[in-house]
Amino acid sequence: MAGEVLKPRFTGARVTRLEDARLLRGQGSYLDDIDVPGMLEVAFVRSTRAAARIVSVDTTEARKIPGVHAIFTAEDLGLSLKFNPYDVVQPVLAKDEVRFVGEPIVAVVADNRYIAEDAAELVKVEYENLEPVLDMRRALEDGPRRVHSHRPNLFDHREIISDGFSEAFSSAPRRLQLTFRVHRQTGVTLETRGCAAAVDPLGGRLTVYVGHQSPHSVRSLLARVLGIPDNRIRVVVPEVGGGFGIKAMFYPEYAAVAQMARRLGKPVKWVSDRTEALFTDAHARDSLHEVEVAFEEDGRIVAIKDHVIGDTGAYPFPGFPGAVGESNWATEMITGPYKIPHVSIFIDNVFSNKAPLGPYRGVGGPIGAQVQEGIVDAVARALGKDPVEVRRVNMIGPEDFPYHTPTGNVYDPGSYQESLARAVQMLEYDEFRKKQAEWRQEGRYVGVGFCVFVEPSAMAESEAGSTPYEAATIRVEPSGTVTAAFGLGPTGQGHETTMAQLIADRLGVDVKDVVVLHGDTDSAPFGGGTGGSRSGTIGGGAALRAGDEMRKKIVKLAAHILEAAEEDIVLEGGQAYVAGVPARAISIRQIARVAYTDVARLPKDMQPGLEVTIRYRPPLPATYSNGTHAAVVEVDVRTGFVKVLDYVVVNDCGRLINPLIVEGQIHGGVAQGIGSAFLEELRYDEDGQLVTGSLMDYLLPESVDVPRVRVEHIETPSSSEGGFKGMGEGSLIAAPGALANAVSDALAPFGVFVTELPILPEQITAWVEAAKRVAAKGA
Repeated sequence: MAGEVLKPRFTGARVTRLEDARLLRGQGSYLDDIDVPGMLEVAFVRSTRAAARIVSVDTTEARKIPGVHAIFTAEDLGLSLKFNPYDVVQPVLAKDEVRFVGEPIVAVVADNRYIAEDAAELVKVEYENLEPVLDMRRALEDGPRRVHSHRPNLFDHREIISDGFSEAFSSAPRRLQLTFRVHRQTGVTLETRGCAAAVDPLGGRLTVYVGHQSPHSVRSLLARVLGIPDNRIRVVVPEVGGGFGIKAMFYPEYAAVAQMARRLGKPVKWVSDRTEALFTDAHARDSLHEVEVAFEEDGRIVAIKDHVIGDTGAYPFPGFPGAVGESNWATEMITGPYKIPHVSIFIDNVFSNKAPLGPYRGVGGPIGAQVQEGIVDAVARALGKDPVEVRRVNMIGPEDFPYHTPTGNVYDPGSYQESLARAVQMLEYDEFRKKQAEWRQEGRYVGVGFCVFVEPSAMAESEAGSTPYEAATIRVEPSGTVTAAFGLGPTGQGHETTMAQLIADRLGVDVKDVVVLHGDTDSAPFGGGTGGSRSGTIGGGAALRAGDEMRKKIVKLAAHILEAAEEDIVLEGGQAYVAGVPARAISIRQIARVAYTDVARLPKDMQPGLEVTIRYRPPLPATYSNGTHAAVVEVDVRTGFVKVLDYVVVNDCGRLINPLIVEGQIHGGVAQGIGSAFLEELRYDEDGQLVTGSLMDYLLPESVDVPRVRVEHIETPSSSEGGFKGMGEGSLIAAPGALANAVSDALAPFGVFVTELPILPEQITAWVEAAKRVAAKGA
């Protein structure tokens, strides 16, 4: 029908990101660029102890420093974050006791950060040391003490046992035991966290500027903590230099800065330095999986038993206690793309005297995929079979959808078998195995590792909150250009481009005529923000639905003006015309002029203006992206260093909105996966001191560490509007497992099987030397 949307012009095209023009010219405005007259700056005095009672706080000398305007302690602010159902309260500034190194105790407000830092160094805090809780196994037994004296360290326990598990597990002919350990990491964003706040001297409204992924979530939590109505707070998110989940959380510093601005009646700003970021940004991962697997002689896996212990640190985050998210999502996806019918899962999450655990890109997915794919490779090695063949024996096929997992998830259609087959083909796998045997004869240890992943996306429950829908407002301006506003909170993903592509196609205008706004609670409709790979699926669905409603308005008015039937109107190239008669046309600008200023020409039942707001909720509680990653690595057994020689990705995220942006996300995820596999670890010593407090100690991948990634796409549409699936996290979900398996394969001659991340050079050399000693004794 002529009135329907024409073949997309922009959706699916490699449109260059519209944001890049300003960002590459340095014209973006970030939090630290906000500088209004009279703005004061904050430095926090932070705990130097992991566990201690606060005996006294002396601010006398600090108050004498010229330029210091105020110093706040817990008694001055009187604010706390309350965490239900965990029966824990976190003072915004520590009171009576500190529970991790880096916890804020005192806030110093001065003319600038330099003065505030100098004054903060003069604040004297006297402590009475307590024994820190650092080992998750001991914490599970309430040892050596309780982090929160009124309640056990174990704060979350869950069990999932599928029907028939015991019989299936006991009757299987083969069993294996494995222990997987993933250490602490964090998302190191280019822009550190920060917050600024100011009170309107006339209206009294509080404006808070914050680098965050969910503007409306920040407003709601601020209102609750400060005890003021939502509509008395405006949250503005400027450009955000990376989020990765750590900027989806609500931190005590945000409440402190907002309250200090209210108390002082002056604008106040805080921007963390890199050391503060490493100490206090949401940490991630840090879990232990004790696994038993039962399987058949042909490689079919019949049952998995997994006991998970997760360390959430001293406090849960509001709405998203990190260990709960990591443990639950890792175990919910423990069977991945495989038809493993039975599971027994026990989850124990504990408090410790470490920094709070929160979300980091993938949330549980990287751990779950590492365990899942490690199990498959371990079964293959135990049986002397090729790991690709064991995957094929167990894999869900097209005929199995919708597939019900033993943990209660329902997978919509995906391309699991096809993605593996393509990755094998891209690697020329059979030829690789021949060369591998030759290389080993030459003393070169090259291995290949696979990870076939499933990425749950667009879920109602995620680090972005529990809002199961997203909102879009579209307004055609009197000039005929289009302004769209979303509740999303982009942190570099290219939403201004992808949302504009969808809207431009719906309205038949050029993508450059669409401006996408976000990050301001005064102008954006209420939404869940960005997290859990929900933006394309739910946000894109909202864009399409809002575009459809706006299209109807434009078509109705165009038909009225052109004296034609609505079903005969075509929107294309910035104008409306009668199908088959392009000469009978009117531009979108002319239509908008009628809607706003020549309202006498409107149909009797049509209101002036062209604006719609739509909220979209997908038909399913989640949709599942999938794909296969395959890594080829070479291990230098003398030095322990690993080089990634080749990396292949076959990705299926449903309909592609912009392949260029999708591939950028994939490349970034692989780079982060390399960091997770080989470099990044937040380490604490026996006193609870973080010993990786700078980028000299907490290592990140450099350009030379990241290979050229070869990418192919498969498109299996979802049931959501547009057929989109999430894809923001799949690459970091898959990369660590693929790389770990590649190292295991390379070191197979030494009997090495990797179950712990990151893989450090000293571990590799120790494994190889141990294998050589065993071989020498045998000889």
